[in-house]
Amino acid sequence: MKHKNVAVILCAVLAVFMLFGCGNKKEDSENSPGKKEKIIIGTSSVSKDLAESGKEELEGLGYEVEIKVFNDYVLPNSALADGSVDANLYQHEPYMENYNDSNGTDIVMLSPKLYNYYSGLYSVKADSPEELPDGGKVGIAEDASNISEQLKQLQAAGVIKLREEPSSGEFFTIADIAENPHNYEFIQGDHVKYKNMDEYACLMGTSNTMAEAGVDPTENLIQKFVDNSLAEGICVMKENENADWVKDIMKAYTSAEAKANVPASSGFEPVE
Repeated sequence: MKHKNVAVILCAVLAVFMLFGCGNKKEDSENSPGKKEKIIIGTSSVSKDLAESGKEELEGLGYEVEIKVFNDYVLPNSALADGSVDANLYQHEPYMENYNDSNGTDIVMLSPKLYNYYSGLYSVKADSPEELPDGGKVGIAEDASNISEQLKQLQAAGVIKLREEPSSGEFFTIADIAENPHNYEFIQGDHVKYKNMDEYACLMGTSNTMAEAGVDPTENLIQKFVDNSLAEGICVMKENENADWVKDIMKAYTSAEAKANVPASSGFEPVE
């Protein structure tokens, strides 16, 4: 009788062990690398159209997809690092690398990169840089790095000529304009300039911020400047870059259908 009771107890213990063991195997299977039912993609308000572009295609591959929009340029990376989102689409690689350096994270941008925004010379008073009128205002950025970049672009368009090197520091400033043949006044940081173009002889703008301001960046554009090193792409944590669900994200977002979902008025265009 005693032996029979011991056998019953052992069977019960074995059954419990097998039950928990199977449960753990099931849980491990559901959470194993490459398996995922829901994908959350972070983005900024400026890049929302890009993040939405491949959503339907990704859902067609069997995933539940959530697009999470942040009104901040740091939070989509912070959320990726802490696991609140699985991927993000809103930044260029230099920004991502700077974030990694500053925060000790290991975010990677997948290849191929997907979309470019562009800088442009805009005017309602001319159809080309050669036709720009004399006198008046030119609208430019307010931060040092963008002012420098836009001055170099104005030089490339033949509007001004700069000194060979910045007179102070690494960035060109208005003080470095060596030749100003149209006798323009340069206005920095006018945040409503896109909607008041008639007040300017010309202005420099970035397509994505113009779109965010409700202005079509394809209109009144007289010269475009594209920098492929600033293209935006899908970013994930390095530990996930070879997961099956990441490959599915890229399959969805590089599709012709996804690219067709991004209007020119968004300020972005596919990388060629």
